[in-house]
Amino acid sequence: MNKLKKLVVVLFVFCGLSAFAQLGTSSPYSRFGLGDLQGNAFPVYNALGGGVTALSSSNSVNPSNPASYTSFRANSFLFSTGGMHKTTQLQNSTDKQVTNNSAFSHLTIAFPISSKLGASFGMLPFSDIGYEFSTPVVSETDPEYTGIANYSGDGGLSKVYFGGAYEPFKGFSIGMNASYLFGGLNRRNMLDVNDENTLDARSNSSINLKGYYYELGLMYKKELANEKELSFGLTANNNSSLRAKRTNIVETISGENEILKDTASNVVEWGEVTLPKYISTGLMYRDGEKWLLIADYSMQNWADYTLLGESDELSNSMRLSGGLQYTPEFNSVTKYYKRMQYRLGAAYSNTPLTLNDTQLKEMSVSFGFGIPVKKSRTKYDVSLTLGQRGTTDNSLIKEQFVKFGLSVSYDGIWFVKRKYD
Repeated sequence: MNKLKKLVVVLFVFCGLSAFAQLGTSSPYSRFGLGDLQGNAFPVYNALGGGVTALSSSNSVNPSNPASYTSFRANSFLFSTGGMHKTTQLQNSTDKQVTNNSAFSHLTIAFPISSKLGASFGMLPFSDIGYEFSTPVVSETDPEYTGIANYSGDGGLSKVYFGGAYEPFKGFSIGMNASYLFGGLNRRNMLDVNDENTLDARSNSSINLKGYYYELGLMYKKELANEKELSFGLTANNNSSLRAKRTNIVETISGENEILKDTASNVVEWGEVTLPKYISTGLMYRDGEKWLLIADYSMQNWADYTLLGESDELSNSMRLSGGLQYTPEFNSVTKYYKRMQYRLGAAYSNTPLTLNDTQLKEMSVSFGFGIPVKKSRTKYDVSLTLGQRGTTDNSLIKEQFVKFGLSVSYDGIWFVKRKYD
C-alpha cells in the first residue's frame, strides 16, 4: 500500500508539472522558430556530451531512443526527475550582459512489462522562449521622427510521452515514443515614438500549439569477449503536423502608463506547424562496468519547418557529440569514490539559425558525476557544461554559457509479493 501511495504522489506531481512556466533561456536567438530547442535535458547524458542514441542501461531511462526500454531489470521501477541552471554572457561588438535562468529538466517513469517488453512515460521540455531587447528607429522621410522599438517574448513548449519497446530476439530491440506536444509562444513588439503628437503602437502575437507526433528507435547490441559490448542505435521520425492557433492584437497607446487608445487589429488564425524530420545514429562501447564510450551524429531538416505557412528561414541542423564514463570499481565496499561514475563529453553543432548570411555554430565541453547513495538504489547525477553559441561578427551576438544540472533517480523493486508481514 505504501508503494501504491508513492506512485499516486508521483503521478500527481507529474501532472502538476505541466502547468509550470518555461524559464530556461534569456537569449535573443529564441525569437526565431519554436525558440531555443532543449534537446537532451538529462544531467546524466549532458555530462556525456548529449549523445545517447546507442546507450541503454538497466538503471537509467533514455527517452532519446525508445528501443532502450527493454534493458530494465525484472520487477524494477525507475523514477527520475531534476532541474538545471544556466548562466549566460551575451556579447556584441560593444556591450556585454549576464543572465541567469533555472528550469525543470525532466520527469520520467519506466518499468519492464516482461522479459522482452519495456515501457516508459514522462514529461520533458521541448523549447523555451525568453528575450527582451531594443533597437533605435529612424524615419526615412523625417530624421527627427525617431523612436525605440522594443521586442520581448516568453513561453515554451513541453512534451508528454509514452513509449514501449520490444526485443524480438536477443540483442535487437525496436521501440516507439508517442508524444503530445503543447504550450504557448508569446512575442511582443512596441514602438515608442519620440513625438508627443504621435501615438505609440504595440502588438502581441500569441501562438498555442498542440498535437501528437511519433519517434521510432532501433538498437542492436553485440556481446564481445570478457564482458565487453558494442551497440548501434538509430532514431528517426517523419515530418509531423501539429495544430496551431495564433492571436494577433495591434493597439495604439499613449503615455508612460501605456493607456489604450484604440485596437487597430484583433485577428485569430488557425493552421498547422510542421516539425521537420530528423535522424540520429550512434555507437556505444562498454567494457564491463568500468568503461563506457559513446559517439553520436544527428541531423534535422529545419529548412522544411513552417508555422502557419511561414518558414522563418531556418537551416538544416547537424550535431556531433561524444563522451566517456569511467567507474573505478562499481562494487567497492571500502572506497566510496571508486563506486562513483566519472563522465566527460564534448559536442559541436550547426544550429538551425542563419542570420546575416552566417549559420550559427555551438560548441561545448562537459563533465559530471554519478553519485550512488549508500545502502540505497537511489543515485544523484551532476553535470556541468561550458559552451559557446554564435559570434560577434556580422553584427551578431555571441553567447558563452555555463549550465549546471542535477537529477535524482530511484530504482525500486515492485510487483513482488511479500513473504512476511
